[in-house]
Amino acid sequence: MADALHSPPRSIRKKAGYHHGDLRNAIIEAVARLIAERRSLDFQLKEVGKLVGTSSPAIYRHFESKQGLLVETAIAGYDIQESYRSAALERASSSPIARLMAIGHAYIHFARAYPGYFLLMKSMETEEILSSPRYQEQRTETLRVMRSLICDCIAAGLFVDMDTDLAMAALQATAFGIAQLYMADQLRYVAPSLVDDENLVAHLLQVNVGNLLSAKGRRQIARACLDPFTEQN
Repeated sequence: MADALHSPPRSIRKKAGYHHGDLRNAIIEAVARLIAERRSLDFQLKEVGKLVGTSSPAIYRHFESKQGLLVETAIAGYDIQESYRSAALERASSSPIARLMAIGHAYIHFARAYPGYFLLMKSMETEEILSSPRYQEQRTETLRVMRSLICDCIAAGLFVDMDTDLAMAALQATAFGIAQLYMADQLRYVAPSLVDDENLVAHLLQVNVGNLLSAKGRRQIARACLDPFTEQN
């Protein structure tokens, strides 16, 4: 599913653990693959079984229903996303704005490398997924980390003094929009000259975060937006 540029680092693959080590995880991966291919949840368990070389009854030995399988797939996706976030934060500097932008890069790398998981988590959440205590816990922790860094940016004078929810919404819209731009392969239509620009995500983050920045933040933003997964950082 992932292209060569956006395949996850070895440490992320190992930590996430959702590769073909056992049937249960292979089934989860097959679900994510079908979602990525069809851009919908319109598939049957027999199709999942065909991808992993097993039967529908064998799937039911691991998951009580298709909805239960979707819940576990969404949870697995959050685990992978968290691995990207952790790796990005390990490589980022101590500046809160650099750490916040690193999370943005991690989010977009995750979306491009694992589109099926991303679509399920961000656009296709079912009632069962949303009511899962584990899923709620994962989402709450993700938002807590972001909100904390936004508050740190405001306290450090890097962001203007503004409503935290508004900053959260602005940053989420930016990262989600960039991810969708790549996943829907829209760049070749809306900005064909930028398709091969390896620094485009950093440039887009810098432009879109501009209205949040104080004068101090503007002096740091170019460096803060560098991709933590590339050698240049």
